[in-house]
Amino acid sequence: MKRISRRAILRGAAGAAIALPWLEAMWPRKARAAVTPKRFIVMFSPNGTLPTQWTPTGAETNFTLSPILMPLAPHQGDLLIVEGLLQEGGGGDGHQNGIGGMLTGSPLNPGPFAGVGAPPAGWATGPSIDQRVAQALAAPTPFQSLEFGVQVGAADNWGRMIYRAANQPLPPTDDPAQVYTSVFSDLHTDPVALAHLRARRKSILDAVGGEYTRIGSQLGSADKQRLDAHLTAVREIETRLTTSLVDNNPACHDPTVTTVATQANDSFPAVGALQMDLLTMALACDLTRVASMQWSRSVSQVRFTWLNIPDGHHDLSHRSDTDSDAVNKLTRINIWYAQQMADLIARLKNMPDGAGGTLFDNTLILWSNELAKGNTHSRQDAPYVLAGNAGGGLRTGRFVSYEGQGLPHNNMMVSLLNALDIPDTTFGKADWCTGPLIGLL
Repeated sequence: MKRISRRAILRGAAGAAIALPWLEAMWPRKARAAVTPKRFIVMFSPNGTLPTQWTPTGAETNFTLSPILMPLAPHQGDLLIVEGLLQEGGGGDGHQNGIGGMLTGSPLNPGPFAGVGAPPAGWATGPSIDQRVAQALAAPTPFQSLEFGVQVGAADNWGRMIYRAANQPLPPTDDPAQVYTSVFSDLHTDPVALAHLRARRKSILDAVGGEYTRIGSQLGSADKQRLDAHLTAVREIETRLTTSLVDNNPACHDPTVTTVATQANDSFPAVGALQMDLLTMALACDLTRVASMQWSRSVSQVRFTWLNIPDGHHDLSHRSDTDSDAVNKLTRINIWYAQQMADLIARLKNMPDGAGGTLFDNTLILWSNELAKGNTHSRQDAPYVLAGNAGGGLRTGRFVSYEGQGLPHNNMMVSLLNALDIPDTTFGKADWCTGPLIGLL
């Protein structure tokens, strides 16, 4: 088996190119058993949850998942569920400082965005944890981090959770076709050339066929299987991105291409599935080691019509705890988000990485929400689900409660940094942090 460059890509005509997944042939012969890099993912879902339907029951290592978290049952041994922390907040209304401080542990600056019952607020006053991770890892990847979204809405502080630094929000990309073009189809591709390739019904995979044959001849059987599986996934994503082309156009003169309607309410699940596929491939290709997945935004009014729920999510979240109809619908909505988390974990577990491992083995995922309860805007007992042990940094298969201890969620962020081998002792606003959480690592 001949060694190939870890930065190798498949290149074809008209600038088409595809990044490769991790292959054994990319490692020097003496280092093929080396430890693979650690990775960090944040997933966000909005509008709080229902504590009675979210909180597991039982002891730390012998617990039963709640109705909302039940889709995660196949991965229970890989979970670390945390309750009882307080997300401090400052600046703006509950939703604004909820999503702004959720990952930054910092208050919002004054600014132009007028909330409800609070002075206008601006952007967060510090970086988000994913950006601290990206900075500390300093990975030699094409992208320091990648921000994926699904119908994130306007550029305001209700729709931004990632901050490179104070007053520097990073907008998520919520169009999978844009992600595919800018991240995968050319690490430097001419978008016009790519559009012409698609318009002529020529897959990028067809364009790089010669390179695939050349590189494939250098690989061992295990690497060949990895490459085949990766290219199959690329082709499936490309097919799903382009849902139809103009028929009966043999000359292919500027046909109209109909792509996924990214902002249509009922496209929400399909767009999210594409984004999770692209996120997984970005990690597999080592294009980045830090990523985020933002489902909608705070005050999200997505209508979960695919669950036969016509009401806006935010409207439902403000109804009374005694409203059985609202409780039923909100439970089903949050179960759906738990299923997305489970699907993301499954994607990572199915993707080879390192010498015989998977992407999930060295990854840590944080699933977070800007509120604990939507109808009170409370951030006490905000829901946190961790998945993966970051290559051994966390003890999973546990439900850990800090109820009644008055601990800030910034302490959890310090522990997550430590699990990723970043030796920080504080995070976010200094007054809101007392050090790492005891018993989390």
